Amino acid sequence: MTDYDVRKKLEAALRSRAAQARTGHPLSYAQRPLLLLHRMNPDSASYNVAFTARFTGGFDATAFHRALQSLVGRHAALRTTLDRVDGQTVHGWLEPDFAEPDARQWSEQQLEDAVRGAYREPFDLAAGPLVRVRAYAVADGEALVLLALHHVVCDFWSLSVILGELEQLYLAEAQRRPSQLPARNVPYSDFVAYQRELIAGEKGSGASSYWHAQLSGRLEPAEWPRFELDPDVSEGGSVVFPIAPELADGVFALAKAEGVTPYAVLLTAFQVLVGRYTGQRDVLVGSPFAGRTDPALAECVGNFVNPVVLRADLSDGVPFREQLGRTRRTVVAALEHQDYPFELLVSELAPRRVDDRNPIFQAMFSYQKPSRYPALASLYVADEGATPVAWAGLTAVPFRLDQQDDQLELVLEVIHDGDRLVGLLKYRKSVFSAQAAREAIGNYLALLGAALADPGRGVAELPMATEVEPGVNRRTVPRSEPVATAPSSAALGAHERRVTAAWQQVLGRGGIGPDDNFFDLGGNSMLLVQVHEMLADEAAQTPLKVNELFRYPTVASLARRLGQTAVAAGAGTGRGRASSRRVQLADGTARSARLRARERHRPDSHGGKDV
Repeated sequence: MTDYDVRKKLEAALRSRAAQARTGHPLSYAQRPLLLLHRMNPDSASYNVAFTARFTGGFDATAFHRALQSLVGRHAALRTTLDRVDGQTVHGWLEPDFAEPDARQWSEQQLEDAVRGAYREPFDLAAGPLVRVRAYAVADGEALVLLALHHVVCDFWSLSVILGELEQLYLAEAQRRPSQLPARNVPYSDFVAYQRELIAGEKGSGASSYWHAQLSGRLEPAEWPRFELDPDVSEGGSVVFPIAPELADGVFALAKAEGVTPYAVLLTAFQVLVGRYTGQRDVLVGSPFAGRTDPALAECVGNFVNPVVLRADLSDGVPFREQLGRTRRTVVAALEHQDYPFELLVSELAPRRVDDRNPIFQAMFSYQKPSRYPALASLYVADEGATPVAWAGLTAVPFRLDQQDDQLELVLEVIHDGDRLVGLLKYRKSVFSAQAAREAIGNYLALLGAALADPGRGVAELPMATEVEPGVNRRTVPRSEPVATAPSSAALGAHERRVTAAWQQVLGRGGIGPDDNFFDLGGNSMLLVQVHEMLADEAAQTPLKVNELFRYPTVASLARRLGQTAVAAGAGTGRGRASSRRVQLADGTARSARLRARERHRPDSHGGKDV
C-alpha cells in the first residue's frame, strides 16, 4: 500500500468520525434574507450559484470527486446546513452531492436538459448538502461538469477561491500526492463574529449614521413601463450580449481620462437608463460589494456580499462627465461604509414594503472582474466570444447555462474578461418580457455610446434606441382575491390578541396597538419568520405564507387575514387537518429528497428528461 493509499484511508476514517460533530453558529446578515426567501419559496432556484464547463484532455472523475471532498473539508461553509430560524449548523463532515451520469449516448439536447435540471433542482437548506456536482461523462476522458451551490454559502468571489483550490487539489489527486495548499482557512463563523463586533463599535456607528443620512427622505420604489408580458412569468430570464470593442475601449479611455473606474462609467449609464424607464430623477440602484474588508477573509468561502444603495440625482440634467464625478464620490463614500449590513439598514429605515419587491431598490448593477482567478470570467459568462481555459492540465471549454433567477426586477452584470466587456441582463418576467429586455439592452448601449462620444452632453439629452413611456404604475390593476365573509367582532378580537402576543414575544416590547406597523416597531425579516412560525396553525385551512406578513404589516390587518381564514374553513374543521407550517416544510423536504433520488437512480435510456 502506497503512502497515498494510506493517506486516503486515514482521511476516510477521520471523515466518518467527524460526521457526528455539530457546531451551532449565528447567521450573518447576508444569510438572513436568503433563509427568509427560501422559506417563502423553497422550490425556487433563484439563489442557486452555478459554474459549468466541458473538460477535455483526460478528465478523471474519481480524482475530481476526491478533490471536491478535500475542498469541502477545507471550508466550513460547504459543510453547513440552516435548520434553525436564527442559526446555522457546521458539520464535522458532510458528504457533497456528487454523481457521474453516463451521457455518452445522449443527444446534445438531452445533455443540456440534464444540466439545466440539475442546476434548477432546489436545495434543502435544513438537511443539506448545499454543494451539488454532476460530472456528465460524454466521452472517454471528457466530461461536462456542473458545480452548483446555494448562495447562502457562496458568492462570486468564493467561486474564484473554489475553482483555484479545486485546480490544485485535482492536480494533487491526479498525481497521487499531497496538495501544496495552506493547511487552514479562516472559518465563515469568524466573519459573523467580526461583523457583530464591527456593528457594535465606533465604525459601525459611523456607517449607520452615513447610510441614514444618505437614504433620508422618501424612498420611492421603481415603477416600470407596462409591457405586454410573455405567457410564462413564473421565473426570471437572462440575456447575454456583447459590448462592442469600440464601446469597451471608450469606457476604458473615459475612465482613465476622468480618473474613475470602468465600473463608475458603466454604472452611471445604467442609472440614467433606470431613470428613463421609471421617470424618476432620484434613482436608487443597488450594487453588490465584496464585503471582505478584512484581508484574512480573502481565501474564505461563504456569502460575504453586501448590497449597497447608490443614489443618483438626475434632476438637473448635468453633463454626463459631471454626473460621472458624482458617481465616483458616491461610490468612494459607499466603499468606506460598505460593512454596514443592508438587512440591518432596512430594519432601521423601515421603508414601505411590498411583498414581492426588494426593499429600497429594485434594480442592481454589478461589475465582475475576478482578479483572484481571471479565467472565471470567460467560464462564467460562456458567450460566443469566450475562449477555452487551461485547467489542471486539462482544457475547460465554457458551457452556457442560462440563469433564470428573479431576485430583482432588473439586474445588469458587466463581466470584464481580458480586454473585452460582456453584458448579462437579468429580469423578472412579471415585469419585463423577453422583447422588452432586448430593447432595454439596446437602450443601454445607445445611452452608453452617446455618453462616450460626447461626455459633455447633458444626461437628459442622451438618446435611446427605443423610446419608452416611463413611470407607469404597474400595480394599478387590483389583484383578484377570493371574497371571504368578515369574521365576527369577537373572533376578530381573539385574533388581534394572538397577533399582539406574538409580536410582543418576538419584539420584546409591550404597548402594541391594533394599528401599529411591525417594521415601525423595530421588526425585521428574520423576526417576521418567528411570527410566522407562531401563527401558522391559525391559518391551517389556507396556509399563511411568509410574504403575506409583508402585505399585512399591522396587528389589525393580519388579524383580519387570520379571521377570514377561520370563516372560510367553517366551524369545527380548523384542527381536523394537520396542515401546519411544519408539515409544509416537511413536504418540501420530502419533495427535494424525491428529486435527488430520481436523479441518482435514473436509467440512461431516460436521457436528460428526468433530471
